[in-house]
Amino acid sequence: MSELQALQLRLQRAVMASAATPLAELVGDGIADAKSRLAIYRHGYRARLREALGNEFPTLASVAGRRFNALLDRYIDACPSEHYNLRWHGAGLAAFLRYALPWRDRPAFAEAAELDWAISICFDAADEPAIGAEALAAVAPQDWAELRLLPQQHLQWLALSTNVDAFRTAVDAAAARPHLRRRARPRRLLVWRQELTVRYRAVEPAEAALLAAATRGEPFAALCELAAADAPPGQAVARLATLLRQWVDAGLLRELKAGGM
Repeated sequence: MSELQALQLRLQRAVMASAATPLAELVGDGIADAKSRLAIYRHGYRARLREALGNEFPTLASVAGRRFNALLDRYIDACPSEHYNLRWHGAGLAAFLRYALPWRDRPAFAEAAELDWAISICFDAADEPAIGAEALAAVAPQDWAELRLLPQQHLQWLALSTNVDAFRTAVDAAAARPHLRRRARPRRLLVWRQELTVRYRAVEPAEAALLAAATRGEPFAALCELAAADAPPGQAVARLATLLRQWVDAGLLRELKAGGM
């Protein structure tokens, strides 16, 4: 390592450290002393991280309110950025909020961060084709039993015990902040991208089980059996057909794969 590289590394560590530490090589001038100059760099570094995280986590900002900046500062100190792209610094924020005091006692904080991150991941995911209704019409009757419905690979599943999705909806619509509510039972939230728009909606357990089975590559006949276990007698196929059309219209399916292929 060259002398210049070593100096740059020491400066980087001093800027990123959770507490200010003197740097012998940094000297003052007529404008500011060495301590003040280092403080400027430290402040600028954290301000840039806070800005990037604030852009990435609007739901969390709405849920946390005036505590948001303090929360980000704690995260920045505990989890320094390790990637050249600031966009990825927020990857561990939800996990941090699940285990760090005082936020681990407030599940809405971690759930809001999970929702924001899932939306970002879906938006950045590689483009995939989405099948249309004509693809369903082209399936021969004898092929349906072994047909496999392949959902988009970027789908994200969340388990929410609070109504943080209502906060994200309000943020996107520039509407009033809703009241935070705890649900009696956690619910599943599906997050996906349809063309250039990220969408999210609550999913009932029966539909979630069917989508999970489709993701595992189970054939349509197995999905029918799964639907029959939950639907009233004689209504399983109709229920599955309705869901299938909804999935296609929402762009959730990327491919229909014939059995044995």
